[in-house]
Amino acid sequence: MPMLHGCAYPGCSTFTLSTYCVEHELLVRAVKESERGHALTHEDVTAVADTALSAETALTAAAPDTAV
Repeated sequence: MPMLHGCAYPGCSTFTLSTYCVEHELLVRAVKESERGHALTHEDVTAVADTALSAETALTAAAPDTAV
């Protein structure tokens, strides 16, 4: 059974060990959290997406490029 699979977020082609890639995991969590309390503003969603993208960029930069 393969460990990596595609992100479950529609249109995302990132491979992950989890259900969603880092970017979309944070986004889905933020949406779920907003449903509990208050509605997310556009700025909230953008901030979550920016944080996820920064984390993904840092992980990609730290990973060695094995494709030769």
